Amino acid sequence: MNLALFTKQPLLKKALLKQIAYYANGWYVFDDNTGTNADTDQYSFKANAISKAKIVIVAKIHYHQSWQNYTSVSKKELQQILTLQKSNDNEKSANTIFQIFSENTIDGYQVKKTTFDSQLMNEIGEQKLLIPETELYSSPNESQIATNTNANSNTSTPSNQTWLSSIETPAGTLFTCCFANKSANKSTSTYAKGLFSSIEAFKLSAGLPSDIKPTYITKQNYASFLFNCFTQKKLNKLYGKVAFNAKSWFKAKDLHLLYWAPLLAASIFYLLTNSYLWLKSYNIKNELAQQSSEVSQLINNRYQQDQQRQLLNFFNAEFSKTTTVHKHWSLIYQLVESGMIINRLSFSEKLISIRGKAPNASKVLTEIAENPAVKRATFKGVVRKSKGQDSFTLELTPHKLTPNKLTPKQQEVL
Repeated sequence: MNLALFTKQPLLKKALLKQIAYYANGWYVFDDNTGTNADTDQYSFKANAISKAKIVIVAKIHYHQSWQNYTSVSKKELQQILTLQKSNDNEKSANTIFQIFSENTIDGYQVKKTTFDSQLMNEIGEQKLLIPETELYSSPNESQIATNTNANSNTSTPSNQTWLSSIETPAGTLFTCCFANKSANKSTSTYAKGLFSSIEAFKLSAGLPSDIKPTYITKQNYASFLFNCFTQKKLNKLYGKVAFNAKSWFKAKDLHLLYWAPLLAASIFYLLTNSYLWLKSYNIKNELAQQSSEVSQLINNRYQQDQQRQLLNFFNAEFSKTTTVHKHWSLIYQLVESGMIINRLSFSEKLISIRGKAPNASKVLTEIAENPAVKRATFKGVVRKSKGQDSFTLELTPHKLTPNKLTPKQQEVL
């Protein structure tokens, strides 16, 4: 389950937008630019002096991340170690996120530690849900789906796919690379500066092959990309990537038994709605399974239509290349256009003899000699001038006609 269900209802979507903000050396709120006839949701950032949003997506410049291996320990022992480390470092619970991933190669676990800057915590306080922006698109599958908002939402990518992107954020251009594997979706990211001023330099530093093509996300599209990543992320996966201090939200001693009634009602409502949605999804899958044969037939018909359309386009292209006028007559037409009056014409496969007159015989000879179909053009005999006209006889040797040859790709189409 994810928050994309809320975006389907205008009122819930409006309420959700009020509770989400982006922080990058200042506050940015999400503006809904979706029109009434738009096929996809569009958003933009609007700078604000303050924000009352409870969910804050934090820019990369306000936190840093590190990885550490713990070998030959159980998960319970690891959690005790992290709790002790947290208390020894005197770190606030809203300032640090620990994510634990199992790693069979070391017979233990890998821990990803995300630490927010103290200056950030002083600015926004602890009564917020903090989400690192790179954690929202750290999964290649979910990120690519969210990037292409016009793509099919059922699009999937292989489990070993690497996602490279160049993202223009309000804090600067961010290069990020995500490696998907069975244990965790590891990612690395940095801003475009210094040695990593280009995406190609970042690709080399990350050890990526040269054939990986980066995805470019402009600053105008980043708000839509980030919001779609947030709403498409499953809640059970999003929970482990959120930093918050529960004690700062309320005091446990102030809770009263009467508060359990609305909490219980909300829990029952949640269970009922999810049960209904699961049942509806199950029925839809059964209907799709029953209609699979019809869908396969439709896909087969569409494939045959595409093949026929491709063959038709090929024939149309070939016919358009074919000259409908014999090349000898095209030469005669060019001579007439050049101002020559033709009195006698005789031609064979190897020679065309044309007698006539024109104001400038040399100009006619020069123009016809430049024709690609003419191999050789000469005067036969002398050129006589009479009353401003040149009388002459042209002999043209045309190129031999050769049949058109099909390319291997055209033969494959046929």
